[in-house]
Amino acid sequence: MRLRQALPPLLAACALGACSQQADEQAAAPTPTPTLTTQALPTQAADGTPLAIGEWLVEETAGGASARFREQGGADALVLVCDRANRALNLSRAGTTAQPQRFRITIGAQRADVMMAPGGALGLNATVDGTQPIFAAFADPAAVIELSGPGAAVLRIPGHPGISRVFAACA
Repeated sequence: MRLRQALPPLLAACALGACSQQADEQAAAPTPTPTLTTQALPTQAADGTPLAIGEWLVEETAGGASARFREQGGADALVLVCDRANRALNLSRAGTTAQPQRFRITIGAQRADVMMAPGGALGLNATVDGTQPIFAAFADPAAVIELSGPGAAVLRIPGHPGISRVFAACA
């Protein structure tokens, strides 16, 4: 009879001991340290044409957002800036021209023309309509953005998903 009365507390003590031991074993197991990695930007398009080598830098502030493609040498080649206060989306490209010129943006089968005028930090500047479908394609990491115009070398750069934050800031 004494054994019957002692059995439930004895079983409970064994169960607690097993749980305690399991917690100690889990605590002793090392947890892996998370490591941030970035995916390398492509250096050529699917058709083999070379892309500018560089990286996208995306920044958000209280006043808006910007995405800049900085070439390997450290110079910005293309900049998209959203001024949140007036919902204006500005596209700047490195280059010079004496008067406004029509430049073409091509992404796959999509095409859009923009009037680039002298001005801005990079030399050529345009206010664009970010609701045009071609600009949404800038955020596709598989996209190849091609910007060409008179007297300027063709700029071919990869898309980047972070660019969508610039468009969202102007929406």
